Amino acid sequence: MTKHAYVEPILEKMARINDLIDATLGIELTDEDFSDGREELLHIYCHEACHAALAHCVPWLHDLPESEHTLVDEVLARLLEKVFAPRLGLFLHSDDEFLVELSMYPVDLPSGTFERLDAAWQSTFWPRQDLDGMAVYTLMTLRHGELVYHILPRADWKAAKKAGAYRPASLKDQGFIHFSRVEQVLPVAANFYSAQRDLLLLTIAVEKLEGEIIYEDLLGEGQRFPHLYDALNLDAVVAVKEFIQDEAGTFRLPYTQPKGWK
Repeated sequence: MTKHAYVEPILEKMARINDLIDATLGIELTDEDFSDGREELLHIYCHEACHAALAHCVPWLHDLPESEHTLVDEVLARLLEKVFAPRLGLFLHSDDEFLVELSMYPVDLPSGTFERLDAAWQSTFWPRQDLDGMAVYTLMTLRHGELVYHILPRADWKAAKKAGAYRPASLKDQGFIHFSRVEQVLPVAANFYSAQRDLLLLTIAVEKLEGEIIYEDLLGEGQRFPHLYDALNLDAVVAVKEFIQDEAGTFRLPYTQPKGWK
């Protein structure tokens, strides 16, 4: 059996460094001695702590190909830093600087894509502290580009697969299919689907749609919804998940089983 060498915990080792300096040189270090490098040390620690938190909360990231793992891990660590750094009074580089640093890896993340991820994080995932869901949403965005969503009964999806395209009643009656952005899914579900069961949530890649999609505020409520003015071609659907309510009747985004997203 291979014996692993004991690795001293980093916090204990940092304290022991101070003790060693005190014991050998008679100098008791204080916070003032680190004034020049204090911000840098704290920033590095915050950054590494965010990565460590992700490793605990989203362990399946390590199963991804290296390039995808790097991108998702770095994006989520950045989003966590944007939450924690201001609370700690720490300096944080701008998003543009982050993207420049990220370009040093063999990955590509356009600024517009990061802006969409950041918006979804702030509106939908961080309020629920749903790191797993944000990781899946990030992965799907990186793989497929901009995403929209549609809720429908399972029977309607079966009929669509048999027909080769999805043409709900709204397409005939209103001229379009109702879609939602990720932050709109749960409010739409609560307002219109709370009494229904056996529902599915479709994740749709906008770039793969054959018909025209328009974002518009038809109700004058200050919120623009994506509408597809054509039938939904099924190859644009990149994921189909059961969309269920918990015991309290609250819908949850079905992003907790990442193996189904590989």
